[in-house]
Amino acid sequence: MAHRPARHCRTLSFSFLPSALALAVAQLGAVTPLLLTAGAAQAQAPAAPARSFDIPAGPLEDALNRFGQDVGLVLAFSPETVAGLRSAGLQGSHSVRSGLDALLQGTGVRALQQPNGVYVFQRQAAAAAPAAEAGAAAPTRSLAEIRVQARREASGTTEGTGSYTNQITSIASKSDQSFREIPQSVSVITRQLMDDKKVVDVEQALALTPGVIVADNSGRYFSRGFQVTSMQVDGGAPLALGAYTYQPQQEMAFYDRVEVMRGASGLLGGVGDPGGIINLVRKKPLAQRQIDVSLSAGSWDQRRTELDVTGPLNAERSVRGRAVLAYQDGNSYFDHVSLEKPSLYGVLEADLTPETLLTVGASYGKVKQTGDYGGLPRFADGRDLGLSGRTVFSNDWSYFHYKNQEVFAQLAHRFDNHWQLKLNATHAQTDQNRLWSSLSGPVNPQTLTGPLWRGGLLDSSNTQDSVDLNLGGPFSALGRRHELLLGLDWQRVRSHWQNLSFADSAQVGGNVFDPQPWTPQFGRYNLNLSERYAPWGQEQVGGYGVLRLNPTDRLHVIAGARLSRYEFTQTISNLLDAAGSTAPRSAKSFEESSKVTPYGGVIYDLNAQWSAYASYSSIFKPQALMMSGPLPGAPLAPIKGRSYEAGVKGELMDGKLNATFSVFNVERTGTAVLDTRYTATPSLWGAACCYLPQGKVTSQGFDVEVGGQLAAGWQVAAGYTFNETRDKTENKVFSSITPRHLLKLSTAYTLPGEWSRWRLGGSARVQSAQFVSGTVTGANGASQPYDFTQPGHAIWDLLLQYRIDPNWSLGLNVNNVLDKRYYQTVGTVFSGNMQGLPRNAMLTLRGKF
Repeated sequence: MAHRPARHCRTLSFSFLPSALALAVAQLGAVTPLLLTAGAAQAQAPAAPARSFDIPAGPLEDALNRFGQDVGLVLAFSPETVAGLRSAGLQGSHSVRSGLDALLQGTGVRALQQPNGVYVFQRQAAAAAPAAEAGAAAPTRSLAEIRVQARREASGTTEGTGSYTNQITSIASKSDQSFREIPQSVSVITRQLMDDKKVVDVEQALALTPGVIVADNSGRYFSRGFQVTSMQVDGGAPLALGAYTYQPQQEMAFYDRVEVMRGASGLLGGVGDPGGIINLVRKKPLAQRQIDVSLSAGSWDQRRTELDVTGPLNAERSVRGRAVLAYQDGNSYFDHVSLEKPSLYGVLEADLTPETLLTVGASYGKVKQTGDYGGLPRFADGRDLGLSGRTVFSNDWSYFHYKNQEVFAQLAHRFDNHWQLKLNATHAQTDQNRLWSSLSGPVNPQTLTGPLWRGGLLDSSNTQDSVDLNLGGPFSALGRRHELLLGLDWQRVRSHWQNLSFADSAQVGGNVFDPQPWTPQFGRYNLNLSERYAPWGQEQVGGYGVLRLNPTDRLHVIAGARLSRYEFTQTISNLLDAAGSTAPRSAKSFEESSKVTPYGGVIYDLNAQWSAYASYSSIFKPQALMMSGPLPGAPLAPIKGRSYEAGVKGELMDGKLNATFSVFNVERTGTAVLDTRYTATPSLWGAACCYLPQGKVTSQGFDVEVGGQLAAGWQVAAGYTFNETRDKTENKVFSSITPRHLLKLSTAYTLPGEWSRWRLGGSARVQSAQFVSGTVTGANGASQPYDFTQPGHAIWDLLLQYRIDPNWSLGLNVNNVLDKRYYQTVGTVFSGNMQGLPRNAMLTLRGKF
């Protein structure tokens, strides 16, 4: 497309080895001098035209930061170069050169542009030397020249931009593209927004993402009414969410941004529902030395420390490293619950040749939580119990321990014809150990009985391996330039899950209005309620291709497809004793024949800023555990998901502001529906019978989203989604926890002039009602219907930041400032209603050197 930025080779990164932390720290001596670089693409491009600026007077560092953000230049600086200096600001129309000269006027600092586009800054001596008194020219104190090429000129890295959007993403087709080149709705949570909101885990990041519902803290996320079951890291083959005992616990200090594409993603994710796909992008080493440290303290004795160290590891800067350490601990608003969370990440990058980049890395994290929280029950008729917001039905002996380890490797090579070969491999392993307890069950409104104490010992593990290899680049045909991407990927999941229920689990009643501690029969288990799933997993192999044609300067056609093979294994065993002896109860292993999922889109550039688009995407979801009758039955065909979307996208203010308006229609067909001709019964090999593939679900609505800079110093990320879901088979709402109206807004503004050290902001999440309905079986065996509604509500947060000096800043976050009482997760009358946090605050001191 005519507006597409220049693309360049990207290096592949390998995870960091433990020794790299020491190497990185040892190399962080002097901080680099101040420089601005536009990257290789900008260095070779013609001079940029003049543009309008409105940068207030203030500290020189702030003015240069604002200038760098406005013109899209990479900024790195030494505090000594700008310490104590002020700028008169910049107004009116200027080129990059004249704008820099105006900002630096009267400061004693000058900018020298090198042939490769690098600006080297020099600060004149404060006073004339004796030689000057003798008539010699006054000397200047010149900092050593440092040439920093942008490590990924068009990679979409958001760190250091100060922006709530980015111009480049790779979530749609594994290649770097601008938002206007993607004919689907895409949202990004940038590093700046995560820093401003003090986002520490993937759940909090997705809670900020337009159109996404975070159902609970176990990895259940919904988009357009459907669960999101695929998550990429660095655009590789996806991890499987929502099943196989995997709970995403990624530490966000390790990541540059979170990208979410809504709609079917079969081209990228293989199997799943048509809700969307998540892409987490790791931080990579920087070419300049940098230390970033933050100390936070907040409500309920919450404490957090982050240390981020990066820079070159040799004189040629061909090897770079980065290490991130995060530690968090504290109590919770909920009774009996506290948390300790240490995490470590490291990554090394090496330029094997000028055209080849190798990256290796690793991460390690633990969650040690005392207490348990499975949510609250309700009255049997659906009414709320009206309990205190601190209430949690747990015991002092309960705990939740979770460990997450990842190693990854990436390799990228650019050929002379501008084609690129990329390899991305990840090995992720999680282990969970939990001693759990809950008081659950519908409460009888008259007798207040019904809930029973339940508990046991649960352990699980999950190993996921993924590899993605792709080759892409431009080619010419019929006098036009086009692009082709071809790739192969592989994903394998292996996990086990085992639960030992205490012998007296579900036998001891409890009063929800006067809960007394429960001490179960430790070491004794009810083997009838205990079971083991192992092995349990899936394997996918897929090949994909995307062709981007440019018939005219304005018209762009995208066509793609994926061919996938899928295997599933499940073995269920009864536990014979507490020592773990088992007897297989059922086993199931099946393989889906190769399935094709097509993808296509059309984009038309209305002008230099706006494009109109339409797209079609698809996905499939195996359901071989659902059998058609009569017994023993045959597996049903996979569910099919389709997304249709159309809209307009704009890249405004020289790409610093992105805007999208889209309408969508999502269909899911072939879902298993109970076949009333047969008695519902378990089938052989862990399946169920009997069903018909007749279910149809639809999701319709529209998205409006704006992200980036509205004006100088003013960042915003806002999205509104209207969504209606319908179960056509049952003629009712399909996803009742998906609100029809959902608005998410985050904004921050740096005050002008003498007040430029202050930054104000806030965020809001406003949504319409959610409701749940169902039936519950009473003591007499009769079924009683229930339904309840959580009214629409709004949650407001505030942000206040003060820059103490060029290196240090102090920030205050106040969340839920109106102390709104609401449920973060809406469950059933049995359990799962998780209360949202009341008003809370966090104070953060941050230093960057």
